[in-house]
Amino acid sequence: MKIVITGAGGGHFYPLIAVVESIRKQVFIQKIVQPEVFFFSDKPYDEKLLFEQQISFIEIPAGKLRVYSSFETITDFFKTIQGCIVALFKLYSVYPDVVFAKGGYASFPTLVAARILSIPVVVHESDTIPGRTTVFGGNFAARIALSYPEAAPFFPKEKIALTGQPIRDSILPKDGYIREYGKRERPAIMILCGSQGSQRVNEMILRILPELLTKYDVVHQVGTLNLEEMKKITSELLHGHEFKNHYFVDGFIDVSLFYPKVDLLITRGSSAMFEAAIWQLPMIVIPIPETISRDQCSNAYAMAGRGVASVLEENNIGNTVILSEISRILEDEELYTKMSKSGLKFESSRDASNVIGRELVRICLSHSS
Repeated sequence: MKIVITGAGGGHFYPLIAVVESIRKQVFIQKIVQPEVFFFSDKPYDEKLLFEQQISFIEIPAGKLRVYSSFETITDFFKTIQGCIVALFKLYSVYPDVVFAKGGYASFPTLVAARILSIPVVVHESDTIPGRTTVFGGNFAARIALSYPEAAPFFPKEKIALTGQPIRDSILPKDGYIREYGKRERPAIMILCGSQGSQRVNEMILRILPELLTKYDVVHQVGTLNLEEMKKITSELLHGHEFKNHYFVDGFIDVSLFYPKVDLLITRGSSAMFEAAIWQLPMIVIPIPETISRDQCSNAYAMAGRGVASVLEENNIGNTVILSEISRILEDEELYTKMSKSGLKFESSRDASNVIGRELVRICLSHSS
């Protein structure tokens, strides 16, 4: 049994890993030989985790399919063509029983190759507005899994299943978990800027950090590329500050350690929003502007509509706006509890990886028989 997974960035990578973990559990229970799993992408993303999960990385060149004008669009076009050719040869050499794609520019070449080679495909769409790669894959996919029902009209009705977002077991709270208000004297805020870091969000936080620390503890993921610069800036910014030791900064943090220990999340990303929701953790979402990414804005407002999030648009944020919104949520027990309980609507994501994993195993067995 061979499975290829493909996608790009943490928003795709970690849900892929969640599904692989589920597949390994299911084949063990069914007493089937463990599958060979290959990750096709332009970057390994997390080599340590790939090694731990016994997943082989195969590099496939890929160019971003931008919605805005850029000189790099030209070079990325040729990179995508190159990627499709490389993916065709690499996929043929592996010849998996199924390809599981999370979308994103890095999965496009592999999807093209799978289509040419008539290899079964399953796609998962995390956004309310599907990306072009997922829509492309959905045209010939055997099954399409969705995180949001809003994405359903973009795909053939007979192929879709509303599964929620795959989340790793290590991140999920225990069954019956209920978040309590006011457990800490100083509430804690976690700020996730993605693995690469969001420069704009980091800059916003720096402007309010000294005042923020007078009332709250702060855990700040700034992205590995920004870590040294942010450490230097915050060291100078907080020099002599009474609560400087209440600020923890790192390039990448293990969120599973912090979800039960913080009281509010500030984020951009889709995966983090689902994880926070299932932890019943109220959040402030600052999406990438709609001119750059329609899906992030749409996802953010979908979460707000479900009651678990407040949305602040990047172009309209001042220092006072962020601080007042943080205070509004953390200092109003009724509002906080209401937002927290809204997270119970996302319990379906607890089983998403198992639902998808079972379908992938079924396709593998039928394809290899």
